[in-house]
Amino acid sequence: MVHDWTSADNDHGESMVLPETTSRCITGSVTAAHNFEVASYPLLEGMGVGKYVSSSNFSAGGHDWCIRFYLDGATEHYAGNASVYLCYLGQANHVRAKFTLTMLEKQGKVQVTDKGRQEHEFSRVHPDRGFPKFVEKSRLLGSSSLLDDDGYLTIRCVLTMIKPPRTELRKDLVVVPSVELPGHLARALRDGTEADVTFRVGGRAFDAHRTILAARSPVFQAMLFGPMMEKDTRSVEVVNVEPGIFEMLLHFIYTDSLPPCSDGGEEDHSSAAMQHLLVAADRYGMNRLKLMCQDRLCKSIDVETVTTTYVLANQHDCEHLRNACLEFISSSTEVTDAVVESEGFKHVLASWSLLEKRSGNKVAQK
Repeated sequence: MVHDWTSADNDHGESMVLPETTSRCITGSVTAAHNFEVASYPLLEGMGVGKYVSSSNFSAGGHDWCIRFYLDGATEHYAGNASVYLCYLGQANHVRAKFTLTMLEKQGKVQVTDKGRQEHEFSRVHPDRGFPKFVEKSRLLGSSSLLDDDGYLTIRCVLTMIKPPRTELRKDLVVVPSVELPGHLARALRDGTEADVTFRVGGRAFDAHRTILAARSPVFQAMLFGPMMEKDTRSVEVVNVEPGIFEMLLHFIYTDSLPPCSDGGEEDHSSAAMQHLLVAADRYGMNRLKLMCQDRLCKSIDVETVTTTYVLANQHDCEHLRNACLEFISSSTEVTDAVVESEGFKHVLASWSLLEKRSGNKVAQK
């Protein structure tokens, strides 16, 4: 069952809008790219391990950065390799970024050295991150595709700086109330304003509106306006329906919902009440109400009620309810035995025996 927690019913069954606020956590990012061009690379060879050339500073996400290229390696351990690092030049801590460092073919068309993307939290203590074994020097010097005739190469950095997440409170300038029609119609039913038909059910009288009844039920449509229309539709006698069940039926017709439980407790929506309401829903062609009753009954099946519920499901063509009963009965040997010993099962057997006896007497009389 899906609940709408943005509204609730008051004591009169009318829908009210609950006070509601919403907050949202937003994490943004800023992406920038910088190309660091290194000319006459062969002339720079031999400048020493740990020595570097640096790009000019560039900005991304409000912070300054640069690329440092160690031609003879960042440390002795990586001698023989060129190293590349992205360096953070700011004073803040916890600066998260994702970046790639690639070497482009001459004329900057194709990536020929791609180490993939790295993610790092930069700070004053840990200001740089990169690739100590970016490319082998021998490959770099011996490749005509990496260097042009003037020893010119390009290192490209694509940097995405992740902004700190922030939470903001969303305020709705216009608060649209929930649907009011069911509450208004419930009040019209309760007050009897402009009612033009009275149903007499088991000693109780219920005032209603013919047009609403006819719009919601094909049976009421035929009874009150069609060829089946009774001579005096201002007062209609209803038989074989309990007053409380008919009252629940009217409430559904006007509000498209079941009435809330009264102060007496759960008996308003008991299995017995739902069984009787299902019969009434089938009688008046209220298919949605019939399905709602099936749903309630499926969830309340137990040893004492499963037999009568199964019989009801067969009588009123409720396939889902019938299958639920069979699944419950066959769930285990213990459950099956308990159902057979239940009062509900014995009552159904007694009813069937009585019917068979009456049928036999009629045949004998003929």
